[in-house]
Amino acid sequence: MAVALSLAGLLSVAACGGNDPADGKATVAAPAQQKDQGLYDLLPDKIKQSGTLNIAAGHNYPPLVFLDTDNTSITGLEPELMKAIGQVMGVKVTFNQASFDSLIAGVQARRYDLAVQAMLDTPERRGKVTFVDYFKTSSSLLVQEKDAASVASLDDLCGKVTAVEQGTAQVDDAQQQAKKCSAAGKAELKVLVFPDTVGCIQAVSTGRANAFIGGTPTVAYQAGQSGGQMKQVGQPYRFLPYGILVNKEDQSLVKAVQGALQELMDNGSYAKILTKWQVSSGALDKAMVDGGSA
Repeated sequence: MAVALSLAGLLSVAACGGNDPADGKATVAAPAQQKDQGLYDLLPDKIKQSGTLNIAAGHNYPPLVFLDTDNTSITGLEPELMKAIGQVMGVKVTFNQASFDSLIAGVQARRYDLAVQAMLDTPERRGKVTFVDYFKTSSSLLVQEKDAASVASLDDLCGKVTAVEQGTAQVDDAQQQAKKCSAAGKAELKVLVFPDTVGCIQAVSTGRANAFIGGTPTVAYQAGQSGGQMKQVGQPYRFLPYGILVNKEDQSLVKAVQGALQELMDNGSYAKILTKWQVSSGALDKAMVDGGSA
């Protein structure tokens, strides 16, 4: 954990210089939002009584979410967007750091009102929670610079070591590709599964792994922060939205979150937040519920 937090801290420090969106200078942040009484009225009584949305979030998936320079608070697209959603609904937000693979169970058990951590809205997951989609994304490959010329797709990973984050769709991608390598009589693809993205990036940067399979925004960010040591290669694949997780029984809360996100889209704040973090290409036209492909 000490290593993970240290590396996360380095990422945050690196993100605060030059024209990086994290310095807050390249673009103007979204303005404070006005409370929408109609959306507030949709909130469950426990949220109204506490005045707070209890949100599970990550801390190591820049530029979507990562530790700020104090190595304690989080920053990034997701925290900023969730704070704005809370303002529209007239409540404060509290973030709780949680592992990616604990988010669905945490929302189901009502440990959290909501969860957000670059989770793809997929049919399997929609059977467990409801998603309010806020961003469209894809998966991409990040490799060491020395491997950039020889890797353009998952098929090129045979004979290499690949890092993936526990609980993500990329774990399945890597494991399926490993089976393909074996079936084709090619060199073994070794898959290293880490509890968080920090471990994956550290494995690639130190040479323990040749590649990392992750969300395209994070892959692009890490390539840009590596000083040329790592490269994004090949074409992105599997385009799906990221969603905010809500308990399937809390449909009134789903409507409130969807309505707040749509209000941010309509008043231009959503676009400003995405522009600030240089991920405007992932903008959605409309706040959708369970909008991932079947």
